[in-house]
Amino acid sequence: MSKILSRNRLFSGKVVKSLLLLLTVVSILVFATSAFYLAESYRLQPYITYKNSYKTADINSQPYYSVLVKPSLIYDYATVVTYSTVYLSLAEKVDYVFNLSWAVYNNTAKGPVSSITYSVEPALLITTSTWSKSFAITPEILETGEGVVVKGSFNISELEGLVDAIDKEVRVSSWRFDANTTLSLRIHAAYSTGVNASYELKPFIALSINKIYNLLEISTGGLTSSYGEEVKKTIENTMTLPLGFSVRVSTVRSVATISTLTTGLLAAVMGYTSLRSYGVFKTQGGKKFKRRIVKARVDEYRFKTVIVESAEDFDALARRVDAPVIYSEQDRKYYLVIGDIAYVYQES
Repeated sequence: MSKILSRNRLFSGKVVKSLLLLLTVVSILVFATSAFYLAESYRLQPYITYKNSYKTADINSQPYYSVLVKPSLIYDYATVVTYSTVYLSLAEKVDYVFNLSWAVYNNTAKGPVSSITYSVEPALLITTSTWSKSFAITPEILETGEGVVVKGSFNISELEGLVDAIDKEVRVSSWRFDANTTLSLRIHAAYSTGVNASYELKPFIALSINKIYNLLEISTGGLTSSYGEEVKKTIENTMTLPLGFSVRVSTVRSVATISTLTTGLLAAVMGYTSLRSYGVFKTQGGKKFKRRIVKARVDEYRFKTVIVESAEDFDALARRVDAPVIYSEQDRKYYLVIGDIAYVYQES
């Protein structure tokens, strides 16, 4: 059955094509927006981990020592010196004092401190090139408002006699040895949350005796210790959308994935549908013109017809009026209907 195209149908077809084009543009814009937020959601991590560092305790030690020496010209006949290196033949005794203090903090994840106790374990370690041995010592320990004070001394003759006695037992001769006194200070803290913690400091004073060079060298160490903890907190990351809305990254990622796939498919379908409304007609020289083509039969008796000889002129007229081109396969004619006038181009 032949199809007669009226002016109303031409207008209706133009409206449909305009709507198709509008829907295609809208779907492409929505697709681009969804793809943008999808890419942004994958650029951001869905969760953020914050790290907070807390100082839980500080322990400090301030050492003091002095050496009792024989009166001599080299030391200006002084009987007490505080040098780190002293001639061994002139040294008689080394007195030492450790001021130990500590602070346990409340502003930590463990909670407020409910009680603090301490313990001090002094020990003497003598080391030679062939043997080493620990000895129990009992320095004086005094409590103060900030901590404790530990006082002790080394008798040089007694140390040398002790080393000589062990050398005779093991049949060796030690010309050099170290006498190291270490104070193991332990702070025990109980928190109101039920957590218990221990903090430790091991300050020491070391005597290095060299009989060959006739030297006594004194050094200290292990004087400070700081304790802390790191608390990690993980929260969901958010993105700021237009109008100031904050949405979780995981939610944006899920919604944008679905939206991108849906609108991408819709844009492809709409674009394909819009492109199908375009056809091609050729000139005698084989040149192609791409225009919107509607295949139908036109009743020329209902219009005033104008014959267009050139395909180029026909294409220029179609571009100017932006109207669909009607193609009659039976007559191999192209029509451009404007009002009650039909412009006709005949294929050769």
